[in-house]
Amino acid sequence: MSPSTRSRSISIWVIVLSFAVLMAEGFDLAMFGSVLPSLRADADLGITPEMAGYLGSAGVFGMLVGAALTAFLADRYGRRVVTIAAVTIFSSGMLLSAFAGNAEVLLTLRLIVGIGAGAVMPTCAATLLEFAPQHRKALWTAIGFSGVGLGGVLSGVMSLFLVDDYGWQSMFLIGGLFLILTPFLLWRFPESISFLLASGRTERAMTVAQRHGLSIEEFTQTDSPNSSDDKEEEKPQKSRLKDVFGEGRALGTLLFWIATSVCLLVNFGVAAWLPDLLNSAGYPLSIALGSMVVLKTGAIIGTLFGGWLADAFGQKRVVLCIYMLTAVSLLLLALRPGVAFAYLLIACLGMGTTGLQTLINAYVGSYYPARVRATALGLNLSIGRIGGILGPTYLGLLVAGGITFAGKFYALAIPAIIGAIIIAFVPASRARATQAAGALETEDDAEVAVDAPRPESLHN
Repeated sequence: MSPSTRSRSISIWVIVLSFAVLMAEGFDLAMFGSVLPSLRADADLGITPEMAGYLGSAGVFGMLVGAALTAFLADRYGRRVVTIAAVTIFSSGMLLSAFAGNAEVLLTLRLIVGIGAGAVMPTCAATLLEFAPQHRKALWTAIGFSGVGLGGVLSGVMSLFLVDDYGWQSMFLIGGLFLILTPFLLWRFPESISFLLASGRTERAMTVAQRHGLSIEEFTQTDSPNSSDDKEEEKPQKSRLKDVFGEGRALGTLLFWIATSVCLLVNFGVAAWLPDLLNSAGYPLSIALGSMVVLKTGAIIGTLFGGWLADAFGQKRVVLCIYMLTAVSLLLLALRPGVAFAYLLIACLGMGTTGLQTLINAYVGSYYPARVRATALGLNLSIGRIGGILGPTYLGLLVAGGITFAGKFYALAIPAIIGAIIIAFVPASRARATQAAGALETEDDAEVAVDAPRPESLHN
């Protein structure tokens, strides 16, 4: 096996393991909604309607906490360590949830599961971006994050066959099986090259880079805020937050926070209310419940297609267009179209909710230098979770206030339009311009190398 082929086979593990971890997260996110009726019917748990709401919010709040912790831990202790710890935490939490004897214990475990699940998204996004080929970063991220959608589809399908016969515990037990990912992550999930360089482990960083067919120069050039300022490199942890806002990135950072918040508001609003909205509009219950499978399937296909588009036409342009596609889909659903067209629009919503968030992650990650990428993604997703928490409540208050059927979809379309406007004002990133220049220099050097005579010793 040639060195290049070997490096490609090793790098495939980055996608495979990130995909598997994110599939586990997607399984959990979708699973709770499918078992909630069974949980409420279990008299031993004593789950009131209010407690059901708390259980749903605990998971999302935990994700906010997990993403915030990642922002300060991943670039300090390493993305590999944080990812492995996060998978262990949320898988163990799901396994223990199967044995919860009352609502209070389940509430605590939902919070723990949320913390672990919230930590894996920024670390996986940062890892995928770091080890992806220069012109395939959005596509690699899209492939990895399509696992979230597949996990949701698997959760929905499995709940149809398991919950009635084996109870709600069966779904939590299956979620606990994702603990099996831990030894594979210990074996093959790589540590960040940028982290290794920042922590002074240059030799280890060179080994990891060579193993994955990457050039160490790419990281030493783009990761140093001032190549002549050694003191700054000696204190990387104190400069993380400053670097997120530094070098002209303050406005872009704030705009990303807003754009992610409105995206997750629409995402969680649709996930929580779509079946109920369709059923209230006169669609059969089977059609309403089937909409969630269509939504998640659309997310998988849309994520992959969107990643290809982003690499081909630019991340900002594609993210903005998908925001508008989301708004148009919601506005058309307000007209109560036929089932076939409604399902097509719902598939577009999958691309415009879960799929859009994946593309935003790739956009955010490529906006910052690799040395602070996990910090930036963690902060962005943590702030964005506020929108995720508000989404179901926002629409719930409007429903309680007697808003019309069409008005419910208008209420979700407005944030999507706002998101498109916000993205339009995101300024260019110096980090991306530097990387692009570096890529051109690398191509020029490669062309020179092809024409240059090779020393005889290289053939021996």
